[in-house]
Amino acid sequence: MSTCICGSAKNSAQCCAQYIHGERVAPDAESLMRSRYMAYTQVNMEYILNTMRGQALANFDPQKAAEWAKQIKWLRLEVLNATPITATDHTAYVEFIAHYLFQGRREKLHEVSEFHRIDGRWYYIDGRSYHIRPD
Repeated sequence: MSTCICGSAKNSAQCCAQYIHGERVAPDAESLMRSRYMAYTQVNMEYILNTMRGQALANFDPQKAAEWAKQIKWLRLEVLNATPITATDHTAYVEFIAHYLFQGRREKLHEVSEFHRIDGRWYYIDGRSYHIRPD
Protein backbone atom coordinates (compact mmCIF):
# COMPACT_ATOMS: atom_id res chain seq x y z
CA MET A 1 0.00 0.00 0.00
CA SER A 2 1.34 3.38 -0.94
CA THR A 3 0.83 6.77 0.64
CA CYS A 4 -1.32 9.10 -1.43
CA ILE A 5 0.58 11.62 -3.54
CA CYS A 6 -1.78 14.39 -2.37
CA GLY A 7 0.10 14.70 0.93
CA SER A 8 -2.75 13.57 3.17
CA ALA A 9 -0.60 10.75 4.70
CA LYS A 10 -3.48 8.34 3.97
CA ASN A 11 -3.25 5.19 1.88
CA SER A 12 -3.87 6.06 -1.79
CA ALA A 13 -6.73 3.56 -2.14
CA GLN A 14 -8.49 5.10 0.86
CA CYS A 15 -7.82 8.65 -0.32
CA CYS A 16 -7.81 10.13 -3.83
CA ALA A 17 -7.79 6.91 -5.87
CA GLN A 18 -11.32 6.01 -4.77
CA TYR A 19 -12.63 9.30 -6.17
CA ILE A 20 -10.64 9.12 -9.41
CA HIS A 21 -11.80 5.54 -10.05
CA GLY A 22 -15.42 6.46 -9.34
CA GLU A 23 -15.79 4.26 -6.27
CA ARG A 24 -16.91 7.23 -4.17
CA VAL A 25 -17.71 10.91 -4.62
CA ALA A 26 -15.36 13.38 -2.93
CA PRO A 27 -17.12 14.34 0.34
CA ASP A 28 -15.78 17.90 0.47
CA ALA A 29 -13.95 20.54 -1.54
CA GLU A 30 -10.53 19.76 -0.06
CA SER A 31 -10.84 16.07 -0.95
CA LEU A 32 -11.85 17.00 -4.49
CA MET A 33 -8.94 19.43 -4.82
CA ARG A 34 -6.48 16.78 -3.58
CA SER A 35 -7.88 14.21 -6.02
CA ARG A 36 -7.61 16.72 -8.88
CA TYR A 37 -3.92 17.18 -7.97
CA MET A 38 -3.46 13.40 -8.17
CA ALA A 39 -5.27 13.36 -11.53
CA TYR A 40 -2.87 15.98 -12.88
CA THR A 41 0.09 13.85 -11.76
CA GLN A 42 -1.45 11.00 -13.79
CA VAL A 43 -2.40 13.27 -16.73
CA ASN A 44 -6.00 12.12 -16.24
CA MET A 45 -7.82 14.88 -18.10
CA GLU A 46 -11.10 12.95 -18.12
CA TYR A 47 -11.31 13.21 -14.32
CA ILE A 48 -10.25 16.85 -14.43
CA LEU A 49 -13.02 17.62 -16.95
CA ASN A 50 -15.64 15.68 -15.00
CA THR A 51 -14.91 17.66 -11.83
CA MET A 52 -15.26 21.15 -13.37
CA ARG A 53 -18.17 23.46 -13.96
CA GLY A 54 -18.73 27.14 -14.72
CA GLN A 55 -15.91 29.50 -15.64
CA ALA A 56 -13.20 26.89 -15.11
CA LEU A 57 -14.80 24.52 -17.61
CA ALA A 58 -15.45 27.28 -20.15
CA ASN A 59 -11.73 28.19 -20.21
CA PHE A 60 -10.32 24.65 -20.07
CA ASP A 61 -8.42 23.11 -22.98
CA PRO A 62 -7.81 19.45 -22.10
CA GLN A 63 -5.21 18.94 -24.82
CA LYS A 64 -3.09 21.90 -23.68
CA ALA A 65 -3.53 20.89 -20.05
CA ALA A 66 -2.36 17.35 -20.84
CA GLU A 67 0.66 18.61 -22.76
CA TRP A 68 1.60 20.84 -19.81
CA ALA A 69 1.03 18.10 -17.20
CA LYS A 70 3.24 15.67 -19.14
CA GLN A 71 6.17 18.10 -18.81
CA ILE A 72 5.81 18.42 -15.04
CA LYS A 73 7.53 16.41 -12.33
CA TRP A 74 5.19 16.84 -9.39
CA LEU A 75 6.99 17.17 -6.06
CA ARG A 76 4.33 17.78 -3.41
CA LEU A 77 1.06 19.42 -2.53
CA GLU A 78 0.72 21.79 0.39
CA VAL A 79 -2.81 22.70 1.52
CA LEU A 80 -2.65 26.04 3.31
CA ASN A 81 -6.31 26.59 4.12
CA ALA A 82 -9.69 25.03 3.48
CA THR A 83 -12.90 26.72 4.52
CA PRO A 84 -14.90 24.71 7.00
CA ILE A 85 -18.13 23.42 5.57
CA THR A 86 -21.43 22.21 6.93
CA ALA A 87 -24.03 19.99 5.33
CA THR A 88 -25.84 23.11 4.10
CA ASP A 89 -22.85 24.93 2.56
CA HIS A 90 -22.68 24.99 -1.22
CA THR A 91 -19.51 27.06 -1.72
CA ALA A 92 -16.03 26.34 -0.36
CA TYR A 93 -12.49 27.60 -0.95
CA VAL A 94 -9.19 25.74 -0.77
CA GLU A 95 -5.82 27.50 -0.82
CA PHE A 96 -2.85 25.37 -1.84
CA ILE A 97 0.66 25.38 -3.25
CA ALA A 98 1.65 22.69 -5.74
CA HIS A 99 5.43 22.26 -5.93
CA TYR A 100 6.87 20.89 -9.16
CA LEU A 101 9.78 20.83 -11.58
CA PHE A 102 9.28 22.32 -15.03
CA GLN A 103 12.14 22.23 -17.53
CA GLY A 104 14.56 21.53 -14.68
CA ARG A 105 13.41 24.49 -12.56
CA ARG A 106 11.57 24.32 -9.25
CA GLU A 107 8.29 26.16 -9.50
CA LYS A 108 5.15 26.60 -7.42
CA LEU A 109 1.51 27.06 -8.30
CA HIS A 110 -0.22 28.97 -5.49
CA GLU A 111 -3.97 29.09 -5.92
CA VAL A 112 -7.15 29.83 -4.05
CA SER A 113 -9.73 27.54 -5.65
CA GLU A 114 -13.49 27.97 -5.52
CA PHE A 115 -15.74 24.92 -5.36
CA HIS A 116 -19.52 24.58 -5.51
CA ARG A 117 -21.68 21.69 -4.39
CA ILE A 118 -24.18 20.95 -7.18
CA ASP A 119 -26.70 18.11 -6.79
CA GLY A 120 -24.68 16.64 -3.93
CA ARG A 121 -21.30 16.69 -5.72
CA TRP A 122 -18.41 19.13 -5.41
CA TYR A 123 -17.00 20.81 -8.54
CA TYR A 124 -14.07 23.12 -9.22
CA ILE A 125 -15.55 26.41 -10.44
CA ASP A 126 -12.67 28.89 -10.60
CA GLY A 127 -9.33 29.74 -9.09
CA ARG A 128 -7.09 32.69 -8.51
CA SER A 129 -3.44 31.82 -9.12
CA TYR A 130 -0.43 33.64 -7.76
CA HIS A 131 2.96 33.41 -9.43
CA ILE A 132 5.74 32.35 -7.12
CA ARG A 133 9.27 32.75 -8.38
CA PRO A 134 11.25 29.51 -8.67
CA ASP A 135 13.39 28.52 -5.69
